[in-house]
Amino acid sequence: MTKITDFIENKVSPPLVRLSKMKYLESLQMTFMTLMPYMIIGATATLINNLPGLFTSDGGFNLPQVADFLTKIITPVQPILLQLVFVTINILALLVAILNGYNLGKINSQKVPKVTPLVTSVLSGVSLLCFIDFAKLSENFDWPNYILGSPSLFAGIIISILSVELYTFLVKKDITIKMPNGVPPMIAAAFTSIVPVTLVVIVFAIFGQGFENFDFLTIFNKLFSYLVVGGSSWVTQFFAFLLDRLLWFVGLHGSNIVSSVMSPIWTTQITDNIAAFSAHKDIPYMFTEQWINNYVRVSLFPVALLCTLSKVKRFNVLGKLSLPGTIFNIAEPVMYGLPVVLNPIMFVPWVIGFACTFLLNVGLAFLGLTPPMVAMTVWTMPAPLAAFIGSGFKVSSLIISLLNFVLIFFIFYPFFKVYEKQELEKEKLMEAEQAVE
Repeated sequence: MTKITDFIENKVSPPLVRLSKMKYLESLQMTFMTLMPYMIIGATATLINNLPGLFTSDGGFNLPQVADFLTKIITPVQPILLQLVFVTINILALLVAILNGYNLGKINSQKVPKVTPLVTSVLSGVSLLCFIDFAKLSENFDWPNYILGSPSLFAGIIISILSVELYTFLVKKDITIKMPNGVPPMIAAAFTSIVPVTLVVIVFAIFGQGFENFDFLTIFNKLFSYLVVGGSSWVTQFFAFLLDRLLWFVGLHGSNIVSSVMSPIWTTQITDNIAAFSAHKDIPYMFTEQWINNYVRVSLFPVALLCTLSKVKRFNVLGKLSLPGTIFNIAEPVMYGLPVVLNPIMFVPWVIGFACTFLLNVGLAFLGLTPPMVAMTVWTMPAPLAAFIGSGFKVSSLIISLLNFVLIFFIFYPFFKVYEKQELEKEKLMEAEQAVE
C-alpha cells in the first residue's frame, strides 16, 4: 500500500498538478466557474418550460389534466423562459470566448503589463464573431443550431486563446501607438490597443469569411465534436473518475484537477442534453458530469453516518460535526478528519469501491434504468434531489441515487469497522496510560 501511495504522490500527481496550473487550463477553470450560475439559469428555464410534457402520455406520467394545468400556467411566461435560455445556454460559446479572453489576458498581464484584460475580453468576443456569416442571420436573431451555443464551444475556446496570444505578442513587441508620459493611463491604454486589436481582428476576419465556400467554424465544430464523442464514452469518464479518486486519496483536490481538463467536454455534453430535452429529441449523452455526481459520487454522508454511530469518541464527534455538511456535498471534514486521505485501510472503499459503484451504474445505464441528466443544479444540492430534478423529475433517478447511498454505506462498513477497532484499542491504551499518570 505504501508503494502505491508513494507512486501516486510522487509520479502520478506532480505532472497532473502542473497540467492543471497551465495558464490555459487555469483560465478555462475560472471561466466555467464564473459561468456556472448562468448555465444553471438556462437549464432551469428549459426544465420549467418543458414541465407540461412530462405529464402527457408520451412523457411517462400520462396525466393530461396536470399537463393542461401546467400549460396554462407556463404559457404566459414562456417568452421570458425562452429568453433566459437564449441569453445563457444558446450563446454559451460567445460568453466563454469573452470570459476566457478576460481571464487569459489577466494572466498574461502579469508578464506583459501593457496587456489589458478588458481589451482582450472584447477582442476574444469579436474574434469569434468574425467567423459568423451575418448574411445568414435570421429575423429572430437565431442562427441554425444556435451556432453561438454549445456547438461552437471548443471553437470559442481556441479562438479566444489564439486572439489573446496574438494580441499579447504584438503588445510585447511594442507594435502599438506610443503616447507621451503625461497622458492619463486609461487614455494611453486605449490608444495602445488600437494597432494590435486592429491587426488581430483583420486576421480573424480573413480566416472567418475571407475564403469563399470554406467555413472554418464548421470545420472547427466538426473536429471537436469527435473529441466530445470520444470523451463522452463511459470508458473515458471512468478513467477520469478513477483519477479523481486517486488524487483525492493522496490529499489533492482531484475534482478540481480533473475538471480543469474535462470541463469543456462536460459543458458541451450537458448543454446538448438540455437542447435535446427542450426539442423533445433523444438525449445524446448519458455519462455526463451530472450523471457521475448524482449516481456515483453522491456524497460522503454514509461515512459521516458511520462516524456518528461509532464508539470511538473522535469519530463520533467528527460524525456529528460533519453529517449536516455531507448532506450538501461538503466532504473535506471527513476526508481530512477521519481521515480517508493517505489512510491505507480506506484505499479499497474509496478508490476500488467507488470504481465498482461507477461500473454498476454503467450497467444500469445500459439496461435503461438510470435516466440521463437534462438539467444542471447547484453543487450543494443533495444528490438524490439533484438526480430527481436533473433527470427531468424522474422518480427512478431519485431511487437509484438513494440506493447508491446505501451501497456506499455497505462498501465502507467493513473497512470502517477494522479502522474503528484499531482506534478503540488506541483509545483504551491512552486511557490506561492517563490512569497510571
